[in-house]
Amino acid sequence: MLKRYSHSSLRTYRECPRQFKFQYVDRVKTVRKLSADTHLGSVVHRVLRQLYRLGADGIVMPPEDMIGMYRDAWRSADLSTITAPSEYYTIDDYQRIGREMLEAHHEKYRPFKPGALLGTEMRCTFTLPGTDISLTAIIDRLVRREDNVIEICDYKTGQRLPQPHDADYFYQMGIYHLAVKESYPNIDAVEVVQHMLRSDEKVSYRYSEEELDQLTEDIRVAVLETIRATHYDDFPTIEGTQRNYCDYFELCPAKRHKLILESEEEAEDDRGAAEVAHDVATRFIKVYEEEKVLKAEKDALKADLARLAKETGWSAFEADGGQVKVSLKTNSKFVTKSRDADAFARLNMLVRDMKLDDYLVIDATALMKDLYRKKRLPEEDLARLKEVVIDEEESRVTVKLNKPDDDEDDDGGDS
Repeated sequence: MLKRYSHSSLRTYRECPRQFKFQYVDRVKTVRKLSADTHLGSVVHRVLRQLYRLGADGIVMPPEDMIGMYRDAWRSADLSTITAPSEYYTIDDYQRIGREMLEAHHEKYRPFKPGALLGTEMRCTFTLPGTDISLTAIIDRLVRREDNVIEICDYKTGQRLPQPHDADYFYQMGIYHLAVKESYPNIDAVEVVQHMLRSDEKVSYRYSEEELDQLTEDIRVAVLETIRATHYDDFPTIEGTQRNYCDYFELCPAKRHKLILESEEEAEDDRGAAEVAHDVATRFIKVYEEEKVLKAEKDALKADLARLAKETGWSAFEADGGQVKVSLKTNSKFVTKSRDADAFARLNMLVRDMKLDDYLVIDATALMKDLYRKKRLPEEDLARLKEVVIDEEESRVTVKLNKPDDDEDDDGGDS
């Protein structure tokens, strides 16, 4: 268990548990890749912090001084270590974009005093309500506005315009709200704002008490999931859109095999194992594709035979090599939960009223997923259930077929 969690660490686990393991559990030391958009955000935040700190004291930094500070921050960095994540952008483009954002912001928001400044880049450590889980948050700017509302401002330099109920927005700004609520327990109103600097749009939101309660429970469950994963060393790899820019790319189990095959410096044992794995995986894909074609053909033929049986009244068809029998009948079935949840609930009530408890089946999967793993039961009940929990190792094999342009596509898998 980490000493302190943050939106960043929980988002890392959500996006790729294996990366979470490398970064927060094993604490693997690696050369961090610095992307131009990340450096751009860091430099812009540094300049804005200075603008609003001076503004709180009635001092307006001249625009030429602001741009000078911005340029110095870029010059002090080793540009050879910064990579542009898009082939269409250069480092110069990112420097220009940041400069244009700051110039537009300076023109519109000077004298940078929207209210009483309570802090910039504030590091807040707090305990998640009702738990012993420690969280940390870094708030770009906290201000008490003239309408007495506490505004939590977070700057974004990316292009995408978020919505308040997007997961990233909702959890990040919600954690900030909880942090401020603990530090200022007597405040009446809190508004969170993400300021999108490229488009000069503000995305504002006010959380209800019910949303904060749900947010607290979601965070608690997410932390418990990381603890469970650590206990069982269960950190699957999830390949997202930024997978090729991951700091742990060369250690990633999803990429290690490919890297060995492409490298000329790997040990002979590693290369031998890699080639065997390549042959087995190749055969698996071949059988997998053949199986899909055969299943589709089988389903179509089965439908044709059922139609012919219905049209002719015949129940058996002679064929080369044997005989195919077709049985047509109408079965009565009780409604299922997936088909009609309300009707299924009524069925459960009827079974209970009729004292037919022997026919009530435990949904062990839902019990494990919804209650046991998330510890949503009293400790004594969890302890009693633990006596009948069986830990089994499972495997899941997933196929990704290459597109004509060699991009990868997830085509499903076998358990």
